[in-house]
Amino acid sequence: MYAGIVGDAMGVPVEFAQRDSYYIDSMIDSGTWEQPKGSWSDDTSFTLPLMENLTDNGDYDQLMQKFENYMFHNEYTPDNLAFGIGNTCAKAVRNWSVNRYPALECGDMSVYANGNGALMRLAPLAIHLVNEPDIEKRLQLEHDYTCLTHRHPRAIVASYIYLEILHELLNGQSLRTVLRNLPERLTDALKDRPEELAELPQYAAMFKSDFSSTLRRNIKSTGYVVDTLLACTWCVLGTTSIDNAIILAVNLGSDTDTVASIVATMASCECLSEQVNDKWKNQLRNQELLKSIIEPFANKEAQHKALLTL
Repeated sequence: MYAGIVGDAMGVPVEFAQRDSYYIDSMIDSGTWEQPKGSWSDDTSFTLPLMENLTDNGDYDQLMQKFENYMFHNEYTPDNLAFGIGNTCAKAVRNWSVNRYPALECGDMSVYANGNGALMRLAPLAIHLVNEPDIEKRLQLEHDYTCLTHRHPRAIVASYIYLEILHELLNGQSLRTVLRNLPERLTDALKDRPEELAELPQYAAMFKSDFSSTLRRNIKSTGYVVDTLLACTWCVLGTTSIDNAIILAVNLGSDTDTVASIVATMASCECLSEQVNDKWKNQLRNQELLKSIIEPFANKEAQHKALLTL
C-alpha cells in the first residue's frame, strides 16, 4: 500500500507534463498542483476509504459515503484539500450524494468514461481476495467495486486484468507467467459475460510474448484505462525493483500519478521481499492518517490469512 502511495506522490508534481520535458528521481514539491513534497492525489484518497471500508466490513453505500466525505469535505487528504478528482469519479460521487442513485448504478456506462479512476483505487481488494480460490467470486466483487464509478465493460475488464495479476503475484507467480496464462483463464471465466469478453482484445498487446520489448515511444501513459494498464505492465516488465519501476513510470509523462501508483503497487507485488524506498516513504504527507488506515487493514487481512491456514 505504501509503495502505491509513494508512486502517486512522486507523480503529482509532473502530472500532465510532456514526456522528456523533465526528469524525476526523487520527491519534489510544487509543480502541476502546487503542493508540498510528498503530497498524494485522488488515487490515494479513493484508495484509503476502500481499505477502511474493507477493515470495517462496510457495504457499498458506506463506501460511497466515504467517497463523498473525501470529495466534499476534504477527508482522506494529505493537507485537508481535495484536488485533481477525475470527471468520471466526481460524477459517480454526485450520482450517489445528490441524485441518490443506488451505489452500484453510480458509475458511468459511456464508452467515453473509460478512464483509470477505478483501476487506481482497487489494489486493497486484491489483498482482501488473496486467499479466494474461486475466480467467479473474485470477478463478481471486482465487477461491483468497479461499477461504483465506472460501468463500461472496458473499464470493468481492466479491473479484472489488474486485480487478477495482483492476485497471482501475491500468490507467488511471476508477472511473465501470469501474463502468459491469464488470457485463457479470463476467456473461460467470461464466457457467459459476452459484453465483457468482447472487450478483452482491447488489451491483447500486453499479453504478447514480446510486449516488454515495445519501444518507449510506443507506450502511451494517458488516463485512458487501456493505455494505463499497458504502460504499467510495460514498466514492471522492464525493471527489476520497485524504485526503478516508479522512476520509469513517473518519467513517462501525462497521467504520471496514477501510472506510477499502479506501477509501484504491481512492482511491490512482483518483488514481495522488497520495500519501497524508505526516504520516499518517510516524505509522504499526513503519515498519521496513512498509518491509522493502513495498519488496521494490514492487521485484519493478516489475521484472516492466518485463520485460513490453521
